[in-house]
Amino acid sequence: MTISFSGLASGLDTSSWVEAMVSVKQQEVTKYETNLKELQTQKTTLNDTRSVFSTLRSAIEKLTDAKFGGSFDLFAQNSVTSSNEDIFTATVTSSAARQNYDITVQQLATTTKATSKDAASAVADDETLLSNLGITAGTLTAYVNGQKHTVNIAEDDTLGDLKARMAEFGVKTEIDENGVLSFSAQNAGDTINIGATTDSSNLVSLIGLTRQEDGTYASTNSLYKASVSSNLTSEDSGFNQQITAGTFTIGDATFTIDENTTLSSLISQINNSEDAQAYAYWDDATGKLNITSTVEGASYINIEAGTSNFTDVMGFTTSEWDENGNLVSSKMYTDAQTLGNNAIFTVNGTTMTSTSNTVTSDISRIEGVTLTLKGTSTEEDGNTTLQVTQDTSGLEDAVNEFLEAYNAAIAKVEEVTANGADLHGETSLTSLTRTLRNYANSSNTSNGGVFKLLSDIGISTASADGNNLSTDTYQLSLDSDKFMKALEENPESVKALLTGENGVLSMMENAVEQSLSSTTGYFDIKTSTLDSDISKMEDKITSKNNSIETYRTQLENKFYQMEMAISQMQQNYSSFLS
Repeated sequence: MTISFSGLASGLDTSSWVEAMVSVKQQEVTKYETNLKELQTQKTTLNDTRSVFSTLRSAIEKLTDAKFGGSFDLFAQNSVTSSNEDIFTATVTSSAARQNYDITVQQLATTTKATSKDAASAVADDETLLSNLGITAGTLTAYVNGQKHTVNIAEDDTLGDLKARMAEFGVKTEIDENGVLSFSAQNAGDTINIGATTDSSNLVSLIGLTRQEDGTYASTNSLYKASVSSNLTSEDSGFNQQITAGTFTIGDATFTIDENTTLSSLISQINNSEDAQAYAYWDDATGKLNITSTVEGASYINIEAGTSNFTDVMGFTTSEWDENGNLVSSKMYTDAQTLGNNAIFTVNGTTMTSTSNTVTSDISRIEGVTLTLKGTSTEEDGNTTLQVTQDTSGLEDAVNEFLEAYNAAIAKVEEVTANGADLHGETSLTSLTRTLRNYANSSNTSNGGVFKLLSDIGISTASADGNNLSTDTYQLSLDSDKFMKALEENPESVKALLTGENGVLSMMENAVEQSLSSTTGYFDIKTSTLDSDISKMEDKITSKNNSIETYRTQLENKFYQMEMAISQMQQNYSSFLS
C-alpha cells in the first residue's frame, strides 16, 4: 500500500487534486447507480402488479372451478331449512333437488338397554365395610323414647360395628335377604326415631331410610357388598359367585379380566371402546350392571361369554365350560335386554322407518339430504316442511370478491403505466387490461342462455357523462337484488354467462393465466429482462469502481513521484549552497 504525504515537498494540496479528478470519474458511477435503482424499483412495482393479478386469478377460479363439480361448484350449492327444528334438522349436499317436503315424526329411535337379570352382588353382611356401601364417616343420631344417643361412624367400621353400637341404646339393626336395612326397638313398647339435622354421616339419605307405619325404619335402597372398587377375581369381591380371569365380548370388542382388574377399570375399558358400541355403569342401589347401546334402533347388544364367567355372573348369559376352561356352550338372556325403538316418520305421506335418528338419503329417499330427528310431531305441529333451495351466499361473496380483485387490477395498471410511472410504456400490460375490460363489457351470444351481458345479471360499470367524468368508470359493481333475481329466474344461464366455455370469467381466466404463466407469461418475461438489466448494471458499476480505484492509485503514485523529485532537487540545491 502506498502512503501519500500530500505536498510535503511542493507545498501543493495534491490530495484534493486527486479527489477532484476521481470525482469526475465517479459521476458516471452515480449515473449507473441511478439507473440501477430505477430498474430495481421497476421490478418491485412489477412484483406488486403480479401479486394483484394473482389475487384476481384466485378470485376468478372460485367461480370457474364450477367445472369440477361438487363442493367446487358454487352455483350448485344448496341450503336446507326445517320449519320446526324441535322436530328435525337437516344437512344438504349439492346433489339435492330444490323442492319442498312435508315430514312428520311419529316415533324417535331409542337405544337398547341390558340389565343384570338378577342382582349380581351378594347382599351386605356384618363383615361389609360401611365405606364400601358409600356410607361416610360421621355421626348418626338415634332417639329412644325421646332420649338422644349419638353413634360415631369411623371409616373402617363394618355393618356389624354399627349393629353393636345401636344395640347399646336399645335399637335392633337387621339386614334381610334382599339387602334391606331396618331399625327397630329391642324392647317392646319403646319408641325409636332415627336421624337428626346435626348428623354428619350420610347414612340416612344414602340408603333412603324411611319410617314405617309400625314405628320401625327401613332402607329404600338395598345394600350390596360389591362396588366399583371391587377386585373382580378376588374371593371377597362381594359378587354372588367368584369371577374367573379370562375374556368376554361386548359388541365387537373383546375384554380381558386378570387378577388386577377392578369393576371400575373394566367399565372404563368398555366405555372407551368404540367397537363395544355400548357404555356400562354399576348401580349400587340394585347390585346390577347396566349396559346401554350407543347404536339406536331395535337391535340386541351383542354380549358373549368367553373364557371368563363374567357375563354369567352379571346375569347376561348362561354358559358351560369344560374342565380346561374352554367354553362349551353359551346363551344370551334376551329378556335381560330392553330393545330400543326404530324411528318412524313420513315423507310426503309415505311412512318410513330408520334404526337411527340420523336418517340418510338411502332411507328417506330424499337425495342429498340427511335428517336428524329431534322430537315427535303433535296434531298441533302438523306437517313440518323441509325446504331445499339454492345457497347463494357463497356465490354472491365470490362475485363480490372477483369484482374487488378486478377493480384493483385495473386500477393498479392505470397507476403503474401512467406517464412518468415505473411501468410507463408497457404495452403488454395495458393490452391485458384492455382485453379484460372488453370481456367485461362485450355481449356473449354463444352461451345459449337468456343473459348475454354482465349488466343483465346486475354487474355493470359506471358511465361517463356530463355529471360523471371520473376516470374510475371502468370500476365494476354489483346490483345484489338484480343478481339474485337473475339466479332465481335462470341460474343455469347466469352460470353459462360467467363460467361457461365462452363465459366472461372463463375468458378472463385464460387471459390472466397466460400473463402469469411460468417462463412464457408477460410477468416472467419482464422479470427476466429486468433481472438481466440489473445484473448488467451491477457489473458496470463494479467494473467502473474498479477502474476508478486503479485511476486513483495511478494519480497518487504520480504525485508521489513528483514530490520525491522535488524533494531531491531541494536537497541538491541545499548542498550546492553549502
